Amino acid sequence: MKNILIISDGIPGHFNQSKGVASILSKKHPSNISIIELSFKSYQLRGLITVFSRLLMRISGRLTAKLVSLFYSSINTNDIDLIIAAGGKTAPYSAALRVLNGTPVIQLGSPRGLHSSLFNALVTVERYYEDSSNIIASITPNLYSPEFCAIAAEEKSLNEHLLFLIGGEGIGYSYHDREWKSLIDVIKHLHKETHLPITVVTSRRTDPKVEKKIQSELKNIPLDYSAWFHQGAENFNLAALFGSAKNIFVTEDSAMMISESISSGKPVTTLFPSGIKSPMRYKAHIQKYLDLNLINRESIENFSIKEIENSSNNAQHFLSQLCDQLEERIQW
Repeated sequence: MKNILIISDGIPGHFNQSKGVASILSKKHPSNISIIELSFKSYQLRGLITVFSRLLMRISGRLTAKLVSLFYSSINTNDIDLIIAAGGKTAPYSAALRVLNGTPVIQLGSPRGLHSSLFNALVTVERYYEDSSNIIASITPNLYSPEFCAIAAEEKSLNEHLLFLIGGEGIGYSYHDREWKSLIDVIKHLHKETHLPITVVTSRRTDPKVEKKIQSELKNIPLDYSAWFHQGAENFNLAALFGSAKNIFVTEDSAMMISESISSGKPVTTLFPSGIKSPMRYKAHIQKYLDLNLINRESIENFSIKEIENSSNNAQHFLSQLCDQLEERIQW
């Protein structure tokens, strides 16, 4: 039995990535998974500590690692076989723990100036270093495997529905009022065509006025499972919604929403507006999903239901591939 420690920075998306990696490794290597939240010796100076720790860890060595460790509340890794962490705040300390204790470390996300060789594996969606320690993930790891989602849907006894994950302004995407109106019209058409309930989940990026408009315009359609962010929806079961969805439609402004949708194994359509000024790296990220046949991509003003052949198998293939690469790096 392996012992895996997840160091969390308190950000749900980062924690889900870490738990996702722990889950895919645990399928092959039964493990006890524990979680500890990163804690700074001085909460008020946490920003300065993070920046200074990154600078120090660029000078790899026991002395700098020991100095960095003094800025954080101590974590006992004596019985730990693997550390998994995500996010820029955790990276300097997880690197220091590896140097000091020799515990294998998998770090997820942008390195923020730290070389991938500081970790056994640095998992990113784009290449930062020409080094075997920098592993490129086709899909960002997360909790939402087809099995996990199917079990959650069965436990909640949810009926089949069409799921819409709605974001808003972000990473160079902007939406016009006419596009939100068109989205509402297409949703009405799909409901009439399929006779399936509609589920809408909004997010912090969704304009409150847009959220209110969508809810108002769709009031005559069954929306029982919907979760409205600006009305306080926080504890809805996203895994159950994924597991019971016939199709998932997600606005293209959130890489995390897209990767989580893909991982569920359901047919995924990303919806894009006319106004896109996203960086090239993000455009390449979306194109990769298209090239791998993991998504359909449609204008938010005019889209329909399309099936993606073997979407579940495709997603699981890439996650299994990632597991094999991580096993090799941590020598399990």
